Amino acid sequence: MRWPATEELNALIRRYYAGEARLWGEIQQHVDDELRRRGVQVGAYHLRLRSRPDGGYDVQIDDAEAYAKPA
Repeated sequence: MRWPATEELNALIRRYYAGEARLWGEIQQHVDDELRRRGVQVGAYHLRLRSRPDGGYDVQIDDAEAYAKPA
C-alpha cells in the first residue's frame, strides 16, 4: 500500500531526516491514524518513506511477515 504523505507528515519527515530522530514515533502515529482512517487494521508492518520529485514523500507499507526469516 502506498500513498502521498500529507503536508503535515511531510514536514515531520523532513525534520526527522534533518536529525530529529525523536520524531519517529510521531511519524508512525500519523501512519497508524491514516491506516485506521482507511479501514485497515493496524498490525505489524514495514514502513518506508519514499521521496518524490516534488520534494514530498510517499508512505509505503508492506506486511511485516514478508520480511520474516524462515525458522
